[in-house]
Amino acid sequence: MELVQIHSCGEFMRRGYDAAMNLTLIEAFSAVMKTGSTTAAAELLRVSQPAISRSLKRLEDTTKLKLFERSGPRLTPTPEAHLLYQEVLDTFVGLDRLRQSVARIRAVGTGSVRIASSAALGLSFVPKALKRFTDRRPDVSIRFEIGNSVTVRNLVASGSYDIGLCAEEIDRSNLVVKPFIETRGICVMPPGHRLIGEPVIRPGMLDGERVISLAPDDTARIQFNAALASAAATPKFVVETQFAATVCQLAMEGVGVGLTNSLTYVSDRFEPLGLAARPFEPAIAFRSLMILPPHRARSRLVDELVGFLEADRDALAQACESRFGRFSPP
Repeated sequence: MELVQIHSCGEFMRRGYDAAMNLTLIEAFSAVMKTGSTTAAAELLRVSQPAISRSLKRLEDTTKLKLFERSGPRLTPTPEAHLLYQEVLDTFVGLDRLRQSVARIRAVGTGSVRIASSAALGLSFVPKALKRFTDRRPDVSIRFEIGNSVTVRNLVASGSYDIGLCAEEIDRSNLVVKPFIETRGICVMPPGHRLIGEPVIRPGMLDGERVISLAPDDTARIQFNAALASAAATPKFVVETQFAATVCQLAMEGVGVGLTNSLTYVSDRFEPLGLAARPFEPAIAFRSLMILPPHRARSRLVDELVGFLEADRDALAQACESRFGRFSPP
């Protein structure tokens, strides 16, 4: 028998041997690799031990690979066997995922939608849109993930998710990108704070003030830093966080004055909880994107959910403008 060497997990399938094999041979091989012997493999598959041995011999003949060193009843897998087994495991994972998808589609009848969002839009805005969507499509299965913008970007770019909402500071390659909403930055503070009587908060007012801010690489934080530098203002940054809602919560606890997004303040209903807010000047733009996987037709369900998100987006933008005035981006 001619022996063939393989040197990578993918090489076996590229040689085209799969056309000559059947699932019985692969299952027998996998069972032997998993259990360590033909006897245990036979018990696992509920077949005879000679049937397992015949399957291994036929698999070796078909693939022209020496898969086991034989010493009496003892079988020792060769390096080729380990490579092939890894390929089999990877293939079975894909088959399991396919079975799960089929079961999910069968269970819900009309399909599923997967959406990922950053916390700014995901904590309150997206759930409200999903409520309206599920009222209309009660049989649709929805997977909803909240993460940072990089995580959202990767989930959508990989094709694992259908829709993403995230901040603008992402790698836009391998994505369909649409501007989603742009709102202004505001300063939030607890009741009774010394700045609460000011109609607008300017950089100089924050000199020496305890400030809660977004992370240094956030585009809004970069704008904020530039405004402070222009006014020669030096606040004390007591907390930095990547989530606008956390800025609001910390300000409510009296940690300091927070620079945050008016979108989060309005959609998460912080004002009724007692958190005060004032526009910050010069205007700081918070921009969010809608991202979609490239090179893939959108389903009708995805289009419908996008419609709900955009309608709620327009209402939220109007609410932010009514509360903090018309926003003129810098």
